[in-house]
Amino acid sequence: MTRLGRWLSWVSAALIVYMLCHIALEIVLRAFFDTSTFVLEEFVGYALGAMIFLALAASHTEDRLIRVNLLKNILGPRGREIADAFANLAALAACLLLFGALYNIFTRNLRFGITSSSFSETPLWIPQSLIILGLGFYILRLAVNVLVHTEKSLKA
Repeated sequence: MTRLGRWLSWVSAALIVYMLCHIALEIVLRAFFDTSTFVLEEFVGYALGAMIFLALAASHTEDRLIRVNLLKNILGPRGREIADAFANLAALAACLLLFGALYNIFTRNLRFGITSSSFSETPLWIPQSLIILGLGFYILRLAVNVLVHTEKSLKA
């Protein structure tokens, strides 16, 4: 799981490079050639959404997400594990709700061939599939964390 999460975070980093290159290309086209790709905002928006969700599991695994440890600092080792298990379980529940809603939108767009209303007419299921992939992997990561913290709390 950690290796796959790291790979997805590398894909996320590649999306940052893509966004940088697309913005630079757009600047050159507008400044020197009086033209545009006409899809900068749309494609960078898709990349940003995908980047966030693809890197989520790796960020959580490496403990890089914002956390409020006020309560955890006054708990003992067992209490910390129970608090972590509960926090991961709450995040898992929220992510499952979000996944269900996004998956419904994804399948509808795929089934009916819905495209963006912009110049590119991008099939919306393509960028949404990356978001679904990232969120799905994060859900697996949270489920593993719940089990790990529960096991540690029983041993402590």
